Amino acid sequence: MTASIKQIEAFYWAATLGGFTEAARHLHLAQSTVSKRIIELEIVVGGALFDRGAPALALTRAGEASLPIAADVLAAELRFREAASGSAPFTGAFRFGTTELVALTWLSSLIVALKRDYPDVVPVPDVAASRDLFGRLGANELDLVIALDPPPRPDFTAIPLKSVTLEWVAAPGYGPSSDRVPLAEMARYPILSQAHGSGLQALVLDWAAANGLTFTRVAECNSLNVLAGLAAAGLGVTYLTASYFAAEIARGSLRIIRTDPPIPPIRYFAVYRTLDVSPLPARIAAIAQDTCDFSARSLRGSRRP
Repeated sequence: MTASIKQIEAFYWAATLGGFTEAARHLHLAQSTVSKRIIELEIVVGGALFDRGAPALALTRAGEASLPIAADVLAAELRFREAASGSAPFTGAFRFGTTELVALTWLSSLIVALKRDYPDVVPVPDVAASRDLFGRLGANELDLVIALDPPPRPDFTAIPLKSVTLEWVAAPGYGPSSDRVPLAEMARYPILSQAHGSGLQALVLDWAAANGLTFTRVAECNSLNVLAGLAAAGLGVTYLTASYFAAEIARGSLRIIRTDPPIPPIRYFAVYRTLDVSPLPARIAAIAQDTCDFSARSLRGSRRP
């Protein structure tokens, strides 16, 4: 009697997602089917894989030792099907998260490239703050995250993408009279920023504070377009990607204020779970490396002048 792929799959997802119900939902099966397959697998291996006496679902020593091997088996099965069929066996939804800056610039290019290589995959992007996205990646609610400042977790693999350069911007006539000032000068003006949970907000304001800048935030919003509008209305100074807002700067709705020191370049990453049985997240992370372009204006046509 030998273990089947379906039995190993049920065990892997129950252990990874923390419950039979969660595994059943992920596999689109009845919970009774998942339980039956795991019991059958335990009969085959001759021992319990889950400690059913624990208050929450927990692996036995045998289960802990078997989990990484189960991941290898499922990954090898995917590679086998791909090699045997001569094409990628990937179908269905691919759930990934991005920040708003990615969505405003090169997200459409990523999706076009993804569909070119994997036509049967359905991209399901979600735009949110970096912190929220990484939390959902760890909870197996997303397959890939494209964001900045990934947490240093051993179960995450972070692939570096390009950096983005931010500039301080304000309305013409607002702020310092010079377009180049010491960073400390910015403390005289209210700051419009993204909300807590945003990677940009944390990195920029933490960097500014480390350089001695004290500031007053008068508005928080995770929409870069709204922040640009508030700055153009003279409500304060914000930090934006000048290349994306080049049209507003060119027609005089916004002005760039350069500081000494300037805001350092901020690097983005494509992040996926290290032990994910599917190679698809790693492959789409590689596609993200090729398509990443923060100077793009893929959605400019949808924005009003």
